[in-house]
Amino acid sequence: MLLNPTPNENGVLVALPPDVRVLLMPSLKKVRLEAGDTLYDIDSISDRTWFITSGIVSLLTTTEAGEIIEAAAVRREGAVGLSGITKRNGMAFSAQVQISGKALQIDAKTLQSMLEQESAFYKLLFEYTHTLSEQIALTFVCNRFHATEQRLARWLLMAQDRVCSDSVVLTHDNIGRLLGISRSCVSLAAGALQRRGLIHYVRGHVSILNRRGLEDVVCKCYEAISRTIGCYLPPEAVSGSD
Repeated sequence: MLLNPTPNENGVLVALPPDVRVLLMPSLKKVRLEAGDTLYDIDSISDRTWFITSGIVSLLTTTEAGEIIEAAAVRREGAVGLSGITKRNGMAFSAQVQISGKALQIDAKTLQSMLEQESAFYKLLFEYTHTLSEQIALTFVCNRFHATEQRLARWLLMAQDRVCSDSVVLTHDNIGRLLGISRSCVSLAAGALQRRGLIHYVRGHVSILNRRGLEDVVCKCYEAISRTIGCYLPPEAVSGSD
């Protein structure tokens, strides 16, 4: 789905009733998100919430073997650091910026106060966290059962959807951590896709040359995850399908 908000807006905030949005806006601070920044760690208590307006933030978890793997990716359709809505004492995932962008940041206590006063805001964020949990479940299934090439194609297509660009700045090491595979496995998969003329990879830049070809490679998880993104938004906040 493509959301109506521009790259400088956030889907959740755009979907709020105008009167609630007017009350909220003075409490939001524009911040820059740099690739590699960690917004919060697992089991930490986040004192801030970020409504993403551009870029990609990954929610990461650690396996029993100590491997880091991506559970979900958040762009301008959503937010990270929602301890006020989940009622958790500690965060279930860490949040790391994968692709630089911007966000609207709010103090957690201020957000909690707003949620207690504005039921429409609480309902919207509750529905968002529900769809985020669906994305997490689908991502884990994909990483567990599907081939590396399919998983890499999924991530690249999701990234292209999110950054609205044919080029993604991402190293093999980062991709490997996100997909829970070794760098050598990423190199093999990327090499196979490049030989088919679907992508071009050089020095941390991945360019998608043939999107339709990647769509032929990717598993059904891409479509399933895409359907969850933005489905909590009202019709006026959604502008058809990609």
